[in-house]
Amino acid sequence: MRRRPDRTGRDQPDQNAVEAAPEQRAEGRADAGVRIAWHQSGTAAELLINDDGPGIAQATNLFVPFFTTKPDGSGLGLVLCRQIAENHGGSLSLANRPGDTGCVATLRLPV
Repeated sequence: MRRRPDRTGRDQPDQNAVEAAPEQRAEGRADAGVRIAWHQSGTAAELLINDDGPGIAQATNLFVPFFTTKPDGSGLGLVLCRQIAENHGGSLSLANRPGDTGCVATLRLPV
């Protein structure tokens, strides 16, 4: 996938989420995938990113700077994504997918 850089950083949250599937595939989950959908809700647009990964094991540490469960992770990805969303008047949330594996990231930005 080719993308033009976004100087505002607004594309960072969805870029991080889309990179999750290849990471899962590298760990032996050949069927791992990412689905992206969006809709407008009132004065905001919501981007929903669902993945087929293992889900969120430690939700309390999701946005803690420098906390990571990845061997080569910096622990800054989600922190930066949330900060970028908030800088644009939006929000970022993550939750396990109910009744299924994986998680859903919801990026909400004003339109």
